[in-house]
Amino acid sequence: MIRYALPVIFLLGCSDSPPTTPETRPVENPNAGNTAIYDVDADDPYEIADSSFLDLSPGMALPQTESLREAGVLTVGDQTFDRYFLTGRRQDTLAYLLVDRGDRFISAIHITSSDVVTRDGLRVGNTYGELVERLGKLPAPSTVAGRPVIKGPDWLSYQLGAYAPSASGAGVPAETPIEEIILIRQ
Repeated sequence: MIRYALPVIFLLGCSDSPPTTPETRPVENPNAGNTAIYDVDADDPYEIADSSFLDLSPGMALPQTESLREAGVLTVGDQTFDRYFLTGRRQDTLAYLLVDRGDRFISAIHITSSDVVTRDGLRVGNTYGELVERLGKLPAPSTVAGRPVIKGPDWLSYQLGAYAPSASGAGVPAETPIEEIILIRQ
């Protein structure tokens, strides 16, 4: 019996799933390793600077660059945009851009990677509670394309994950994650 059990245990220990990489590993604590939870330091590969990200900002004409790849069309409400993925140095997707189909200007930059940090030390994966802790009192979320979005300071907005409104009307639960950080054309 033992001679059959050992090969079965060995086979169960083997996995045919691909190894995890920084791009595929889930981010449980996006600020892990920083000396303080909101530090912006040299270990952060990408930072949102004021109203731009990687020299791109809402309102500017779409440049020709190797870091953009076309990703089809996206309709939001009654508007239709061309969508482009923005890749980083490791060819990982950092964000997507919504571009006006007529004038070819960038309408919005949607940050989707936890490798990108704001000057306030916030990133995708932080929670609503951390957002309020860092930025203070925020307006109630509005709904954009069926998702809760909170307007932050300057050009930034924060798209939250789905949450169920509480019966007490207490508002957004503190553990609700930030799913996208959005730079919007003013």
